[in-house]
Amino acid sequence: MKKEENLSKCLSDIVLCLIIIQVIFLGIKQIAFQFMDEELFSRSMITMISMIVGITFLCEYKKQRSIEFSALPVRFGKIYIFATFLTVLFFIVTLFLIRGFSLQNMLMILYGGIITPVFEELLFRGTIWNKLRYYIKKEWKIYLLVTALFGLWHIGYAVGIYLWQGGNMLRCIVMKVLWGTMYGLFLGVIRLKTKNCYLEILAHGVLNVFG
Repeated sequence: MKKEENLSKCLSDIVLCLIIIQVIFLGIKQIAFQFMDEELFSRSMITMISMIVGITFLCEYKKQRSIEFSALPVRFGKIYIFATFLTVLFFIVTLFLIRGFSLQNMLMILYGGIITPVFEELLFRGTIWNKLRYYIKKEWKIYLLVTALFGLWHIGYAVGIYLWQGGNMLRCIVMKVLWGTMYGLFLGVIRLKTKNCYLEILAHGVLNVFG
């Protein structure tokens, strides 16, 4: 019973933290767009800066609480080198041959292909995943829980889009949660198999840029 109570409190704390983070992200955007035009690029850059701050905070949290990210493999074998090479090649081809080279396109790939995956994977399948391991022994249960949390996390993005473009808010939320859950199911399998976040960060980046 004690363990179940601790797990419930842990999940409550996690959900509260995720809500606070998304509210802060939304608040920063709403304040910033009082002074500038709200466009896709400006929204992306403000989110990217917020996520860089978030990554810094996660690193400090890791240091203070001694919680591992499991960001890198124990041994950086051939599959990791090959996957890194393919991912970098994909970004280069996308930047120079598909989108066309420009500072704006380079920053958009940096945002979607690197900063967002690093922040979200270290948060969900790094910090939260490893925190839940104190209470849940079976990793497939952690996988399902983290996937559900990751899907619900996208409600914040949906609200942001609604505040920007209007439209049907419920439809926007449902679509974002579904996409987030599908992403989570796929990326979580990589986490289960590899026991670290490295390959899923690469896969997340490719999916973001491709999408």
